[in-house]
Amino acid sequence: MPPMFNRFSGLAALVVILAGLQGPAASAQTTAQPVPTHITVRVIAVGGKFLGDDVGGSQISIRDVNTGELLAAGVTHGGSGPAALMTTPLTRTQPIPTEDGANSAARFDATIALDRARLVEVTAIGPLAAPYPGRVTQTVWLYPGKNLSPDHGQRSDGLLMEMPGLIVGVVHPPMHYLAEKHDPAKVMEIRANVTMMCGCPIATDPWPATVFDVVANIEHNGKRSSVPMHLDRHEINGAPSQFVSRAWIPGDTGVFNIAIVAYQKSTGNLGVGQTSVTLSK
Repeated sequence: MPPMFNRFSGLAALVVILAGLQGPAASAQTTAQPVPTHITVRVIAVGGKFLGDDVGGSQISIRDVNTGELLAAGVTHGGSGPAALMTTPLTRTQPIPTEDGANSAARFDATIALDRARLVEVTAIGPLAAPYPGRVTQTVWLYPGKNLSPDHGQRSDGLLMEMPGLIVGVVHPPMHYLAEKHDPAKVMEIRANVTMMCGCPIATDPWPATVFDVVANIEHNGKRSSVPMHLDRHEINGAPSQFVSRAWIPGDTGVFNIAIVAYQKSTGNLGVGQTSVTLSK
């Protein structure tokens, strides 16, 4: 047999062998047709309940890590979850309870057509009604037909994302407060509404005010001072979560920048609210 024929015969055999090796691997990665794959995303506050419609919910996006393609996006809808959520004992493998009628835990549902395994980045931003929403990201694999949704037999809490932090809404003074008639030698009240990221109120168990430190940091002409804030248990409308200081005396005119910092000692959750005051000469 001519040497040239032997060379081409060997090359042809090698191509056949490689094709046989690559075929099953390729078929394991792709499917003939895209398969609808279902995913449910929920967002829960660290140390709290789910981020529901009452705090604006959470913006969810799902992107392919390798290509950056946006596969799904939307906002969670629903409630903060069962009333007994904070007192229900659970083992590590048990899903967090989610169902409570009209107050069932907020969720975002997506159906993504997949023809291969895709590594995705799931991002949650929320609560959307907060002055400074938090942001968390998880990276997970999705595979055609392998669902991650309670509607298709998987755990009831779906893909669960935990949002750290606290909501700090400055009540007084409002942003860019032009207090033209305020006497700098007199007290100006500082007040903030501080809640968990789910909007859950701070006062008594399971979120007692005693585990929260709240302080107002004031900066004026390069100088800094601070005043502690405490829970106002006699708020005029009986509202919880109201932290107040009636100890700040500006003592000067000009611009005062105020940052209210709230810290939950039991979880490490922290939030900041900002405002400013201008006192005229």
